[in-house]
Amino acid sequence: MTAVPLPRPSPQPADRPPGRNSTDATPVFALKELVARLHRYQHNVQDMLGSLGFALRSFNNLNQFLELVPLVATRVTDADGGALVLFKPNGQVRFQQLHCQEGRQCQDMRKALEIATRQATAGAGANAASFSETSGQTSSLDLQVGRYLGPDVHLFGAPILVKNLECGRLYVFSSDPQYLWTPSRQKLVRLVADQTAVAICKDELTVKLAEKDRLDRELEIGAEIQLRLQPRSCPKIPGLDVAARCQTASRVGGDYYDFIPADYDPIGKEDEGEHPPSLIKNLKSKIDKGRWSIVIGDVMGKGVPAGLLMTMTRGMLRAEVLNRHSPARILQHLNRVMHADLENSHRFVTLFYSEYDPKTRVLSYSNAAHH
Repeated sequence: MTAVPLPRPSPQPADRPPGRNSTDATPVFALKELVARLHRYQHNVQDMLGSLGFALRSFNNLNQFLELVPLVATRVTDADGGALVLFKPNGQVRFQQLHCQEGRQCQDMRKALEIATRQATAGAGANAASFSETSGQTSSLDLQVGRYLGPDVHLFGAPILVKNLECGRLYVFSSDPQYLWTPSRQKLVRLVADQTAVAICKDELTVKLAEKDRLDRELEIGAEIQLRLQPRSCPKIPGLDVAARCQTASRVGGDYYDFIPADYDPIGKEDEGEHPPSLIKNLKSKIDKGRWSIVIGDVMGKGVPAGLLMTMTRGMLRAEVLNRHSPARILQHLNRVMHADLENSHRFVTLFYSEYDPKTRVLSYSNAAHH
C-alpha cells in the first residue's frame, strides 16, 4: 500500500496578508503614487516661487525680473505658456514677455498676442489717459487675447496692481483638453502677479531714489556755490566794528548780505603781475580807507528759486555799484532792471543798501521794504 503525498499550499508573499487578493494592492499603489506626485509638484512650486522671490531681492534690472514672470507662472501651474502685458501711462498696451515651448505653436501664440494688444490699444483710443482706469478696457483686452488664441486654449488672466491701479495683466494658457483652471492654480497665478507688482513698485522707488540723490547732489553744489558767493570775512572798516552771519532755512535760500568797495576799480590776482608792487599796495590801502557799500537783502520764499533770484540780485547790484550813484538811485535802477523778471517769477526782493564813508563817518542808505 502506497501513500500519495498531499499537495503543499503555495507560499504567500511576505507583504501580503493571508486571504487578500493581489488586485487589492492596486488602489493602494495608485494612491501612493498620487501622493508622491503631489509632493513633487508642491516641492517644485515652492522652488519656483522661492527662485522668483530671490530674483525679486537680487535683481536691480526690472527687465531681467520680468523675463522670469511668464516662465514661473507657467511652471507652477503646469501650463503650456504664459505672457506678460503691461499698460503704459499714455494708455498704450505693451506686449512685454512670452514663455512657451519653441515651435509653430509658440510663433502662433506670439502673433496672436501681438495682434490682441494692438487691437486693445486701438480700442482704448488716442485720448485714453490710462488703460487701467476702467475695468471695461481690461475686459476687452481679455476678450481680444482669448479670441486670437482660439477657443481650444484654456486661458486665465490675473491683474498686476500697483497702488490700486492695474498696470498690466499676466496670462497663462494651456492647449491640453483635460486642463482645468482649479482655484489653487488661479491662486498661484495671482501670487506671481502680485510678486510682479512688487517688482514694478520697487523699480519705481529705485528710480525716484536715484532722482532724489541727483537733486540732493545738485542742492549741495548750489549751497556750496552760494556759500562761496558770500563774503568770507568782514572787511576792516575804520570807525566800525562789523560782524555778519547768515543761516538759511534750507541748504539753498534767498538770504543775502554783502560788503562792496564803492569807489575803486578792483584789481584781480591775475592783474597783479602787470603792476608794480608799490602801486598795488597803495590801491589796496585806498580800498581799506575808502567808502563801503553794506547790503542786506532777502528774496521771497526758500530753496532753489529764492537762491537763483538772490544770485541774480547780487550780480546786478555789484555791477550797479560801479556807477557810483547814490543809494536811492542805485535801488531805482536795480528795481527797473529786475521788475520784469520778478513779476514773471511771482516773487519779490526786499533790500537795504547803504554806503559808509570812513572819512566823514556818514552812513547814507536807501531801504526797499526790508525790515
